[in-house]
Amino acid sequence: MPIPNPREQVALPEGRYLTMCNEIATKFGGQTRAMIMRNRLITQHTGIPTTLLTTESKPVYDEVRQVLRDSGQLIEGMELLNLYEWYRQHTPTDEPDESVAALGGRLAEVPGTTTSDVLHPDGTVYYTAHSQSGKDLARDYRRADGSIYLRAPGPGAPAASRVPYILTDAEGLPIRSWETVGGWLWHWFEILAGDAERVFFVTDSRFALRDVMPRQDDRFYFLHLMHNNHVVKERRWNSQLSGKYAPLLDNIHEYDALVNLTHRQSEHIAMRYGSTSHRFVVPNPVELPELPETMPEREPATFVTVARLEPQKRLEHAIKAFAKVIEKRPEAKFQIYGDGKLYKPLADLIETLDVGKNVQLMGHDPRAKEALLHATGFIMTSVNEGYPLATLESLSFGCPVISYDINYGPREQISDGVDGFIVEAEDIDAVAERCIRMIDAPEMVAEMSRKALEKASKHTWRAFLEDWRVAFEGAVAQRPGRIEKARARLDVHALGWARPMPEGVATRLPGPASRLGRTQASSAAFRDSRTLRFDATLHVIGEWPKGVMADRIVTLDAVCNETGEVASLPLEVSPEGRGAFRLSSRFDLAEVFEEFSADSRNLDLRLRFTVHNWNWQTRLGRPRDVRPNFEVSFGPNDVLHLQRR
Repeated sequence: MPIPNPREQVALPEGRYLTMCNEIATKFGGQTRAMIMRNRLITQHTGIPTTLLTTESKPVYDEVRQVLRDSGQLIEGMELLNLYEWYRQHTPTDEPDESVAALGGRLAEVPGTTTSDVLHPDGTVYYTAHSQSGKDLARDYRRADGSIYLRAPGPGAPAASRVPYILTDAEGLPIRSWETVGGWLWHWFEILAGDAERVFFVTDSRFALRDVMPRQDDRFYFLHLMHNNHVVKERRWNSQLSGKYAPLLDNIHEYDALVNLTHRQSEHIAMRYGSTSHRFVVPNPVELPELPETMPEREPATFVTVARLEPQKRLEHAIKAFAKVIEKRPEAKFQIYGDGKLYKPLADLIETLDVGKNVQLMGHDPRAKEALLHATGFIMTSVNEGYPLATLESLSFGCPVISYDINYGPREQISDGVDGFIVEAEDIDAVAERCIRMIDAPEMVAEMSRKALEKASKHTWRAFLEDWRVAFEGAVAQRPGRIEKARARLDVHALGWARPMPEGVATRLPGPASRLGRTQASSAAFRDSRTLRFDATLHVIGEWPKGVMADRIVTLDAVCNETGEVASLPLEVSPEGRGAFRLSSRFDLAEVFEEFSADSRNLDLRLRFTVHNWNWQTRLGRPRDVRPNFEVSFGPNDVLHLQRR
């Protein structure tokens, strides 16, 4: 690889740069392309070697490496290593430790199983399966010479009787044993790290962190890059978390950096988990293609999509929209490039709508990008995205984009009416209308094409690497002030109306947490004031570096779960010894509700304590020692409720 001109380089922190995912296939989508591109740009423009790590057990990586080299994605200075392949080729020299003491110096038989061999593409045995009732309970992975290097639990092994991961020496004798794959991974990481003082370890898969955390070597800095939306349904900041992302985000304090592709997603996560200091934003770049000096005229009435044929891409909406286009502009064409499991259902839909002469499934085609140079527009109707490369690449060819307004990416990439169109998600009619508008206005499309090229030119490799520099340096800078383990306890002394009710009576603030309703805020019955009072002591318990608590951020907010609206409330915070803080707030409920829309009928009170990477929060609830036990509240139609607690 030629050494870049120093004036074209970006200086990243010194260290070993590793990226881990489960697999890389010969055909892959935007997330994998972005991951490989990041490593290539780092190596190409900094001179720093980068290493891609995969952990699946398929023996396919000679072919994968060749495909990536042929396409220019794997360059000199980059490595692609596979966990199983690496240990098949590298024999450890470790002496046996106490983890294998109980094994008696050998691999035991797997009772009740039969054995069969699975071959490597080179004809040697890849692994020997120990099977029972058609399920692999254990697998012995072998080197090319036939010796065993690893015994691992098979995919069919019941949890109660799973064999551990057992690493063996050149003779097939046990030297290390781990109950989970994480132990084996850390053995590998330590070898790859060598004598590096720092290791920057980036994961693009939310599943990868599960196997490598908690950290076992302080030289490692863990950075996770989120590629997709983390919520479901309404997709507001407070919508239900995706089950796939919940474990990652609920343990956000454990890693050194959370990197998002858009500021909007980063802000939404902060609204949910606090403004922690280890959040960073790095939008995807686009590599500008070599374009002809004179751009060709765009083919009138031709639209394209380049996408995996998967549910996330919601291509049935694009096809239905285009069926409406064809009704009014029968000359229109729509070409869909990509493969996936929905090929047949989409082909059936095209047949059902009788649009086969106009809408074509083109399959996977490396030349798909060439279509972007000639098409009138690009259509994207995804359910969700992160910061899609497909739309950036479309803009880089001067092809305007029509996209649903989804979380996240299109709104950040496309200026509505300038270099494309943004329409409300699921509005199929709006997509069709914009297509027709572009068909009928070639001059407008030509101007949009020029603006698209301008927009793409701002997504340079230099801006991309500068953003990553901030993230890597930030991960290092925040390490000394990290809080690794802490918890909090809130002692509520008062939560209710500022003026006390008659002795023996209290107005009810419905639970499980304090929920405030508009009727309560506006009615004067059974209270002397509209002012709510909150007094408490917060105890933060744990260990933290000296001086860290001076950077604390303590907030009290009113939150409407139904709309996602948030309003800050006044809060006085006074330190009272190590980790103890006196909290006090007074606020007028009517004034609070004035900050919310009419749709916000009920509000919860959220107390949040954030310091560096650590955040604690709670919805305020009834004080444990509340007295008296009789409460007054109002139900529907202002019906009076008297309740004994």
